[in-house]
This record gives sequence, C-alpha cells and structure tokens, in this order.
Amino acid sequence: MVKKKTAKSVKNKALSKPDVYKEFILWMSIPGPLRNLKTQGEFARKFTVRQATLSDWKQKNDFWEAVEGERNRWGKEKTSNVLASFYQRVMKKGRATDYKLWFQYFLGWNEKAKAEHTGELKIIHEYADEKLRKDRIPATE
Repeated sequence: MVKKKTAKSVKNKALSKPDVYKEFILWMSIPGPLRNLKTQGEFARKFTVRQATLSDWKQKNDFWEAVEGERNRWGKEKTSNVLASFYQRVMKKGRATDYKLWFQYFLGWNEKAKAEHTGELKIIHEYADEKLRKDRIPATE
C-alpha cells in the first residue's frame, strides 16, 4: 500500500538537499525574465532534483517567507539604479503620477487631507465676539 502525501507531512519533512533548497529560494526570488534558468523544469534538471520535490518545497511553512526576504534583499541592491532611471524619466517626460511618486517616496507626502481638531472653539471675527459679549452681559444703564 502506497502512503499518500498530506500537506502536513510535506510541510514538516526534513530536507534531503538543503543546499539545493536554498538555491531554489534564491531562484524563486529573482523575477522570471531575469533568471538564467527560465523554468522550474530547467532548475530541476540542473540541480538533479525532481520537479515534485520543488513543488513540495513550495508547500513548506517557511518557503514563501524566505523567498520574500531574498526578493527584498535583491530589490534593495537594485534601488539606486531604479531611482536613476526614474529620475531620468521624470526629467524628460514626467507625468503627474511620476511627480506624485517622487514626492511620496522622498518627501513623505501623503495625498490624504489630514485635519486635526483639538476640541477647542475660538471666535475669530471681532464683530461676532463683540455681539456675543453684548448678548451675555446685560446693559447696566
């Protein structure tokens, strides 16, 4: 009798090839068009691992969190180049959305109007202030 894999057994199974698992995480973190190995099948052949194993690894509890961490690290290293390209675009043919993004990123600008109220009310018109005083204070003539 063949034992059927369950999601729980895949998630808790010990890794037989931890170095290949780490490489797979790195490979998954790189955007598809920038990968040397374009498909999961190519990756499996190069590292002599079954595609089913790679699919199992994707089900592990920590897999996608590790991929996201590597993707963030990869992106941070590219940020200066992206900003240079963005700057050139803004200077050549900037659109409102480009300027908005620039202000949000570099100046912390937020398009939402923010109004704060302390609860205190002040009368700022002199006439209104004078009229209120006359209404409250009875004439003593």
